[in-house]
Amino acid sequence: MEQVRQIHVRYYEQADRALSQIPLAQVFQTKTGVPKVYGAVGASAFVLLLVFLNIGAPLLVNLVGFGYASYASFLAIESPGKEDDAQWLTYWVIFGLSNVAEYFTGLLTYWIPFYYVFKLAFLVWLMLPATRGAERLYHNTLKPVVAHIRSSNLPASTQQAGAPPTAAAARKPAKTD
Repeated sequence: MEQVRQIHVRYYEQADRALSQIPLAQVFQTKTGVPKVYGAVGASAFVLLLVFLNIGAPLLVNLVGFGYASYASFLAIESPGKEDDAQWLTYWVIFGLSNVAEYFTGLLTYWIPFYYVFKLAFLVWLMLPATRGAERLYHNTLKPVVAHIRSSNLPASTQQAGAPPTAAAARKPAKTD
């Protein structure tokens, strides 16, 4: 039982440190007297319950997909490093492609049980810095596909050189006969 308590304390402290950086969490704790960690867990559980019961699930899942990612993207733009910029730019590419795919497969996704629960889990996996899901999906799937498409559309002289395509290399000279 002591091990469970130690794990709880460790995760509680991690969440408390992370939530201390969010002003809204601080205001919540000050006004309600409820620890911000419990408020975040309660709000997350409530949203998850609504998604599980499919009550406003499309809106809630997209709010999670846009809301936190927008906030984190803003922080990444304002930070001096480029590592987090790449993570969030990659997230937006994957998120955009998944929304386009969802639009065209809307009738099929309607018949998948717990579709929005799976989508929410997928978006959280894409977003989390610990998993770096968006970068992993981009580098393992999307980047090879795009590279293949780009290489198949290039003239043979550019493909042999192995150089990255440029606008000048892709243009063919006009014939003046």
